[in-house]
Amino acid sequence: MLASFLNVERAGVAHRAANRSQGSLINIATDPGYAELVAAPEILNGLARLGFSDLRFQSGFLISKPGNSPALFWHQDWWGWSLESSYLARPQQIGVMVYLSRTSVANGCLRVLPGSHLRSHRLHGSITAHDAGLSRVDDERHELYQSVQGEVALPSKPGDVLVIDARILHSAYPNTTDQERMLLTLWYHPFWPELPQSVRAHAADVFDGAVSDVTQGSGPTPRSWPPIALKKIAALVPDRPDGPQVEFNRRPDTSRMEAWRD
Repeated sequence: MLASFLNVERAGVAHRAANRSQGSLINIATDPGYAELVAAPEILNGLARLGFSDLRFQSGFLISKPGNSPALFWHQDWWGWSLESSYLARPQQIGVMVYLSRTSVANGCLRVLPGSHLRSHRLHGSITAHDAGLSRVDDERHELYQSVQGEVALPSKPGDVLVIDARILHSAYPNTTDQERMLLTLWYHPFWPELPQSVRAHAADVFDGAVSDVTQGSGPTPRSWPPIALKKIAALVPDRPDGPQVEFNRRPDTSRMEAWRD
């Protein structure tokens, strides 16, 4: 894992300028040391207690937000909104956030809009997922950087683990301190055998590095890890079914969602 932390230190000026809102995004597939974390019993047993079974791992990122940096824009991370199953209560993808730093409103802790995974919110109409201008923060006055009625702040301490539905609208406050703020986000798919074939195909292709869940281009893959690391995550490796991927669609059809309730 040391290599990933060094990569944060080496993150180029151009990369950080292009990602002022998110901070540095280091794909953990570049470092086999993360295999132990991906398959950590503490994480998997915790997810089982929450009712999540038949898990498969898709991807993960070390996210480092520099001090004195702007807010993370409001967004959600689900990419299968063309499917009817995306509008049902059961999540098809969950994010597991492992905190490496203490977070607070002052240094940019997470904030979420409870219920926004199933209910339409006006922000859904403002979001062009991971838009380059939003990432650069071309205009800090944009509503996607602002506080929203009903948001809930989720401060944390090192070692805390937070689980979110990929569909929930979330953001982070500006980091107004001088300190870097770091966490790991791991993406899993629960109920794997029951997911639509096209979702499983896309998730497996992301794992294999054929596509990236951030850029839609190709990406690194844990397939390149040494056998000892791959063995640790063997039960979590997604098998690819025959057939095409789901249409990549990060924008929900709000007419198929419940109405927002303040």
